[in-house]
Amino acid sequence: MCLAVVWAASSYLFTVIWPQSLAIWFSGVVAGAAMTMVIALRLTPPGSIEMWQDGAYGEEATAKVLGELPAGQWTVLHDLANGRFNFDHVVIGPPGVFCLNSKFSAYRLQAAESGALVGVHVDDPTLTKRIDRDISGAKWEAVALRNQIEKRSGRKVWVQPVIVWWGPYPDGGRTVEGVAVVQGKELVTRISRLPSKPTTDLESVCEVLRPGRHRR
Repeated sequence: MCLAVVWAASSYLFTVIWPQSLAIWFSGVVAGAAMTMVIALRLTPPGSIEMWQDGAYGEEATAKVLGELPAGQWTVLHDLANGRFNFDHVVIGPPGVFCLNSKFSAYRLQAAESGALVGVHVDDPTLTKRIDRDISGAKWEAVALRNQIEKRSGRKVWVQPVIVWWGPYPDGGRTVEGVAVVQGKELVTRISRLPSKPTTDLESVCEVLRPGRHRR
C-alpha cells in the first residue's frame, strides 16, 4: 500500500516537471523498482523465519527416517510441548529414551584439533560455525524432558540428548560433551545397534508424554 502511494505521488510529480512521454518512462522505472523490492523482500524472509524453515526441513527429514524403526520395539513421538518451545522428537526403545533435535544445515561438520565439532560452509570454506549453542540446547532439552517424565510419572529415567545433523558430516557421528551428534542418514542404523538397557515399563513413559503433544 505504501509503495503504491509513493508510485502515484512520483507519477504526478513527473507529469508536473517533465513532458508526458518522459514522465511515463520515469513512472515505469519507479514501478519496476518497487516490484523488484517487493519480490526481494518475499524471497528473503527475516532471519527468524529462515531459521524456522531450516528447522522444519530437518524435522521432516528426521521423522521420515524414524519411520524405519520397528514399530513393535520402538515408539516415536513428534513435536511434544515443552513450555513455549517443543521437543522435535522423542524416541523410546530398548536402549532407552532419546531426545532428538533436528538441524538442517549447509555447513559440513568436521573435528577441530581440540576435538570439538566445527561447521565449514560447503560453498565458502572461510565461513565457519561452532555448534556450542546447539550442544548446550540439546543438553537443556534432555534435562527438561527428564524432569517432565519424572513430574508426570514419578520415575527417574535417563534421557540421551541427540543432535540429528542434516548436512555434510563425513564422520557420521560422535559424542561431544555427552551429546550424540549424528548425521541424519546414519541415525536409524546407529540407534538400532545400541545395546539394550534393563529399563522397565517404557510404555508408561510413552503414555505420560502423549498428552503433551504440541499442535501448531
